[in-house]
Amino acid sequence: MTFEVFMQIFVLGLMQGGIYALVAIGLTMIYGVMKVVNFSPGEWLTLGMYLSVTAIAYGASLYVAAPFIAAVVFLLGCIAQRLAVQPALKHPQINQLLILIGLSTLLIGSMQLIWGPNNQVAGVSWARQALDIRPVAVTYTRLIAFTVALTIALGLWIVLKRSRLGMGNTSSFAKYPESAMLMGVDVSKANLATFGLGASLAALAGVMIAPIFFVNPTFGIDHFLLPSFVIVVLGTMGNFVGALIRGLIIGVAESLGGYAFGASWRQAVSLAIFVIVLLVLPRGLFKGRVS
Repeated sequence: MTFEVFMQIFVLGLMQGGIYALVAIGLTMIYGVMKVVNFSPGEWLTLGMYLSVTAIAYGASLYVAAPFIAAVVFLLGCIAQRLAVQPALKHPQINQLLILIGLSTLLIGSMQLIWGPNNQVAGVSWARQALDIRPVAVTYTRLIAFTVALTIALGLWIVLKRSRLGMGNTSSFAKYPESAMLMGVDVSKANLATFGLGASLAALAGVMIAPIFFVNPTFGIDHFLLPSFVIVVLGTMGNFVGALIRGLIIGVAESLGGYAFGASWRQAVSLAIFVIVLLVLPRGLFKGRVS
């Protein structure tokens, strides 16, 4: 492998890792606050892609439509949280898992009914145009996707870190609702907003990659669910910074592994890293710390 090839693969993997990180951050936020494992981040991402396809079909600009799509999915996420997830919190963990898997299945079935089972793509006229800075050439769509994902992730981390409802405080409020009530915090509304935001982040990731990949109803669960869980667990469940860093690392690892062993082995590489790291650091790279 030449240096030029290595750099090209490394940069592409880094940009893919930025999208992984954005999805994983939503997933780790939901776990950090609600202590439930969300099985539907891939479906919200797929929904974002489908809404992008529809927006472009009606003549809208993809990036102008992005905040509106995020807002729509935020509302849908809040509805799903109120109708399915919130009632599940009262039941044993196994019941919660089954209900959340059911929500994932419902989303897949709904998208198939609305958009059909065939592959679709958000057609952007300049999708193949690239920024060529030797030895690396990157399409503008990937560059925009990575920049937006990283900006949102860092901006959200700063807001949560500096606000009274930061990840650590909100997690504590969820554990100790009586203390939260004394501090004037409505844990139920915090859970609602957190799930909606997690769904919205995944949908935004879907908008960003809509011009790059073909979408079908199972796209998210096929390509993003496993890496997202690997990232979240390795970075420590509930750790915001861990999800961001591990997302970038897993993206690069999969890219290099795909080149070395073939595309079909991409996820096997991330799973191998997953097993090795957990054997050495069973509490994750950040040793159970929440940030």
